[in-house]
Amino acid sequence: MQFAIFIFQQEFFRMKYYIVAILTGLILVQASGYAGSLVNGRWTPAQCGAEPEPPVINTTNIENFNRSVDAINAWQDRAMEYHACMVKEANADNELIAHTANQAQARLQAEINRLNAEAGKVRNELNK
Repeated sequence: MQFAIFIFQQEFFRMKYYIVAILTGLILVQASGYAGSLVNGRWTPAQCGAEPEPPVINTTNIENFNRSVDAINAWQDRAMEYHACMVKEANADNELIAHTANQAQARLQAEINRLNAEAGKVRNELNK
């Protein structure tokens, strides 16, 4: 009987890894519905619009250079807004992922503890 319980525990722990992988995938899918996206290892915000393209500095003459400086100043303002939005969204994503991952881990650990306790109780009753 102890061998059967050992096999049960091995199978359960193997299933645990599959469950964790599935839950991690679901968490990432759920998080992507609310905020940024992670594709091929690159995170991009969903709510900040397109990242502003930096202007080209025109050095042909002083007037064009001065216009370039104005464009740079305007771009820096847009870039700072984008940056602030990106940081806010990234922090929200990190918080959501950590929270849902902790919940999934706690749920799984509770199930592991419950099944181990149940198997231990049955083992003790059968060994009497």
